Amino acid sequence: MSSMKEFAIREYISQIDFKRDDWKLSQIKQDMRRFLGEEPGIDIIYKKDVMVNEATGKSHEIKDIDKVQIVYFDTDEKFKKIEFVIDNKL
Repeated sequence: MSSMKEFAIREYISQIDFKRDDWKLSQIKQDMRRFLGEEPGIDIIYKKDVMVNEATGKSHEIKDIDKVQIVYFDTDEKFKKIEFVIDNKL
C-alpha cells in the first residue's frame, strides 16, 4: 500500500518531461522539500552510448537519463526508495 508521501512523489515525477532539458535537480529537490517536509535523496542515473560515423570516422557521444531514484523518510518512520525507469530511446 502506498503512503501519501509516495503517492505525492509519483504524481510529481510523472509531470516532469525528462526528454527535454527544461528541468533542474535543484528545482526538483526544492519542490519536494515543500510538499514532503524534507529534502529527499535523488539519484539521476544516465546511460551512455557512442555513435560512430563510418564515412568520416568521427564519434558522437549520446547521454540519456536511464533511471531516477528517490530515497525519503516515510510516514512509518522507515527509509523508502522509489525507482522510476525513464523511457528514452537512444
